[in-house]
Amino acid sequence: MRALATVFRLLAMFALFGLVGVLWFKWDTFTSQTHSFLDEVVSDAYTILQSERDDQWKDITTKKSSFNEIFDANDPVGQNDENPLSMAAQSLASAEKSILKNPDYRESLENLNLEYGVDALVWNSESKLWQTNPATKLTPPASFQDPFSDESKFPKKDIKKEDGTIVRGVPRPNRLRTVIGMFYKDRDDKFKEIAKLREMVVMRDIELREYQNLYAKEKERKEQLEDEVGELTVKVAGLEEDLKREKEERQAEKDAAEQKEEQLNRLVASLEEEKIKTAQEHQEFIDTLRNEQKEQLAALQDEVRKADAEGYKRGIDEMIAKQQGGEIEKPNEEVTVNPFLPSEDGPPKLSQAELMLAAQAKTIGESGVPSTVGRVDGKAGMILLPLGSERGVALGNVYTLWKANKKAARIRIQSVSQGFSLAYLLPQFGTPQELRPGDSVHVVPEIEETL
Repeated sequence: MRALATVFRLLAMFALFGLVGVLWFKWDTFTSQTHSFLDEVVSDAYTILQSERDDQWKDITTKKSSFNEIFDANDPVGQNDENPLSMAAQSLASAEKSILKNPDYRESLENLNLEYGVDALVWNSESKLWQTNPATKLTPPASFQDPFSDESKFPKKDIKKEDGTIVRGVPRPNRLRTVIGMFYKDRDDKFKEIAKLREMVVMRDIELREYQNLYAKEKERKEQLEDEVGELTVKVAGLEEDLKREKEERQAEKDAAEQKEEQLNRLVASLEEEKIKTAQEHQEFIDTLRNEQKEQLAALQDEVRKADAEGYKRGIDEMIAKQQGGEIEKPNEEVTVNPFLPSEDGPPKLSQAELMLAAQAKTIGESGVPSTVGRVDGKAGMILLPLGSERGVALGNVYTLWKANKKAARIRIQSVSQGFSLAYLLPQFGTPQELRPGDSVHVVPEIEETL
């Protein structure tokens, strides 16, 4: 009995030591796993923080301070000068890229930003480290939401159901790994967002500088225009005074011109009345000449008939005398003188019939034409005759005026119209001062000698 009791005591003692050993082994494993997890998390955190790159972080801090100082200073920048804020932003972005684009940093970020779900890691008891399960493929979280919030699907520990199936749990360390990876990703996104915002600030600053430069130019231009407006106001005031004075002068000239026009109108009216009167007198003279012409033509026709009869008789007498062998006494022959040739003793002498024919001719012949003096102005040296373009009078023609068998004047036509002509009195010829309106004159054309 005593031996059996001793055996039971020994078995109980060994069982107790075995239980203690199992408990110690589990506790040691749990402690090792916990320490390994904490060491892993701390190491990963310092890797993400790039804590060993003190010089790079100091450079980033210095350039960030420089960027802020330039932004706060807001010093003016010339239109064609380089923007200092843009240069500071580029320098700061280059310094940040030396860390954020580091291969160690990028690789650590990709390896840590994952969903550590069921059986994501396995424990290596020999190395006492957590290692990635080669049978499980880890993917980055789709968002910042907790992928294991539904504990019915993802319990924190393994759960055995009534039907004997086991729902594998996602332990707290894996949940913590997942959310820390999200923080790392969010931190990287924030760096990128800050860099993007910094670029936007620089672009807005560049645009603001342009508007500031434009505003400064417009302000300068405005001041210049104000000065110019002041000068122009003074000039406009002077121009208004000049314009007022010019208007007064023009008004005075207009009034004088109206007065002169009124005088000329009265003169024209007077000349029109005189023209009508002269035309009536001319028509009466034409009618008188026409009547005298009729009488002269009748007398000439009688003389022609008598001359024809005498010539007929003289021819018969000559024919009879020749037949009888005798001669006929020739009457005394007189030398015929051309009455149309000018004479120094006076104008061409024309009979009444010849005067009538000359008055009715369309052009003034070499023997001239009788006329009257319309108006004469000795001071101006001008004379008006009732002979116009209908009688062949042309601009520049030269005529001699005979009055009472004397050369009264020589004239050159200055202007001509229907029924009247205005001429200059040529100097040093005749006695034009003795001519009076209404005087009867004989107008004889002259041919000027040319070289």
